[in-house]
Amino acid sequence: MAADITLRGPGDVLATLPYQLGYHPAESVVVVALDGRRLAFVARCDIPPESGVTETVEALVEPIVRERFGAVVLVGYESEVDASRPLLTALVEALELRGVEVLSVDAVRDGRRYSLVCSEQCCPPEGDPVPDPAAVPAVAELVALGRAPLPSRAAVERLVEPDALGPDTAVPRVWRVRRRVAREVGLRAWAEVLTPPGEPGARSSETERWPPRVVADAAGALADVALRDALVGWLAPGVLPRSALDGAVVARVEASLPRWAGMGSWTPPGQRALGREILLERLFGLTRAVPDVAPSAAAVCTVAAHVAWAQGDGALARAALDRALRLDPSYRLAQLLARLVENGLRMTPRDRPDDGEVRRAG
Repeated sequence: MAADITLRGPGDVLATLPYQLGYHPAESVVVVALDGRRLAFVARCDIPPESGVTETVEALVEPIVRERFGAVVLVGYESEVDASRPLLTALVEALELRGVEVLSVDAVRDGRRYSLVCSEQCCPPEGDPVPDPAAVPAVAELVALGRAPLPSRAAVERLVEPDALGPDTAVPRVWRVRRRVAREVGLRAWAEVLTPPGEPGARSSETERWPPRVVADAAGALADVALRDALVGWLAPGVLPRSALDGAVVARVEASLPRWAGMGSWTPPGQRALGREILLERLFGLTRAVPDVAPSAAAVCTVAAHVAWAQGDGALARAALDRALRLDPSYRLAQLLARLVENGLRMTPRDRPDDGEVRRAG
């Protein structure tokens, strides 16, 4: 299903942003790059202290200029008057200096939109109400795609943190030792985690738990770097070039794992978006099932982050990478992906999913 959402004006941009980001932003500045009347790139950052404005501007402007987007919309979400103005003003100056058109600059506060650059009747000093999402057709299209914004960035971060352990779910002894499982054992576990929706054995990560041994085997398999990379290539085609993967391991993955939600070395056009929300839910359910004491926890988070980034969800990818690097600051694959996310780097158009997904950078 295509995600080419048409926007009618600044109000539509504001109404759809929480659905594009995956959560309701607060104390933030959001940069929206447009391709015609379609969102092409969304980047969010916390409002920095005055000393951090210059560095933040450089980080936000660079991907906009590199990708040669035609125009941008700037939005500051604030609880105090003018809290976002210093960063927004600096962004306008930097973008216009680089030849990027700035269409609008708004501060959003207490449910109202205040223009920082327009003093015409269309933008009264008392502000305009942010449109009701129910009245915006683009929001209805995003809801149909399965988008539902979480209440805050903290809620996104909780999606990757381990579940609280109750008395009947004591951490298995297997997590207390460093373990590596055979490839075939690990692939059987991944096949169970990835059982297609509706088939016998398919589980919902929200209502049903995988047996501890399945979780342990799926996670432990990622200690095998060749298998880990082949899994990333399977779950998010195009993220890792096939030429860089072990051909024999790729063949075993192809023979062992199901093909849905865009998984596989080749997926028929038009089928890549089907079930992708379910796939992300499964992978992040797996991250929550793996406790911090597991040696493979960083690997599980990194694999999930690759899929989130490939699907355009920078907020989820960043949250997963934050946990991975907190647990293992030297984990190389997480470090490499973190650089891509931080710099807003995208896959080439040939490799990107063909469903028009907007790129979201945190």
